[in-house]
Amino acid sequence: MKRAVLAGSALALGGFLALAATPAGAYQFTGTFPGGDCRAMAASGNPAQLWYGHFTGRREAPWNLNFIEGRTVEGCFRSKDACENWLYQWRSAWQLDFWNDYCVKGYPPPARGWRPRG
Repeated sequence: MKRAVLAGSALALGGFLALAATPAGAYQFTGTFPGGDCRAMAASGNPAQLWYGHFTGRREAPWNLNFIEGRTVEGCFRSKDACENWLYQWRSAWQLDFWNDYCVKGYPPPARGWRPRG
């Protein structure tokens, strides 16, 4: 009985380690998050295949904790995962009130009305 429990535990641990060793996908914090130049990327290839990312957020200013600064950025990417990772980077660094962030296929992006993120 004891061997069966140990064997089962070793099998479960092995499965967990194999899962943990697989790539994390889109969300890997690197601390750097430049987006691609949309106009240059669209001129050099098929703009309908690009992913356009937009982020607007705020954070406490590092030089004065009583001051809130805002930032709006955009970038283009070759895959949805790259765009989502870029958004994750911005959300991690600008954690207050990120409300207008999204990835959408194609450049220029279609017009978006006022509606909840999603």
